Amino acid sequence: MSEKPVFPILLVPPNVDSREYTPVILPMGTGTAPIGASEKLFGDALLRSFGDWVKPQQMMLPPGHDLHYTADFLIVEPTTGLHFDIEVDEPISFSTGGATHFIGDDDYRNKCFIDAGWLVVRFAEEQVSSQPLRCCRFIANVIEKYTANDVVAAKLSSIPRLDKVQQWTKSQALKLKKRKYRQGYLEARK
Repeated sequence: MSEKPVFPILLVPPNVDSREYTPVILPMGTGTAPIGASEKLFGDALLRSFGDWVKPQQMMLPPGHDLHYTADFLIVEPTTGLHFDIEVDEPISFSTGGATHFIGDDDYRNKCFIDAGWLVVRFAEEQVSSQPLRCCRFIANVIEKYTANDVVAAKLSSIPRLDKVQQWTKSQALKLKKRKYRQGYLEARK
């Protein structure tokens, strides 16, 4: 039996290991996807940590698609141009009330970003709500690992490491909904 995925989830396109950083597909500007409940707070932390490397709500159109995907946040490392799709995953959608971002739910979407040459970093919304700077440290360490740019990693080195969160199944997400789990951690940050 395989282990359940744990947030943060890092997905790396194969060309990055060979130090080929040019994305196959470039962003196409700001999208219109709804902004999640915790994305404003996290966006502020990203901007404080990474400055103008951060672009919120950036669209990318995979080949053969009529509809764009929108990254919650795009970080472009300036010396290599490596693109990072930063995603914030919640277990339940407030708009539909349905389970979301459960194991397997984003596999095709992830593949589209990976095929475009972007690294994908997925955090649980609970993590970005309670540990935004720790999430930034994780991103900075990934940037350092793949680009050797240690500017932000050095700045955030005193921040504690991020606590991991196990990704949920669809049935677990529905149980979390009944317990009003998402509302609990969002209320705790106020």
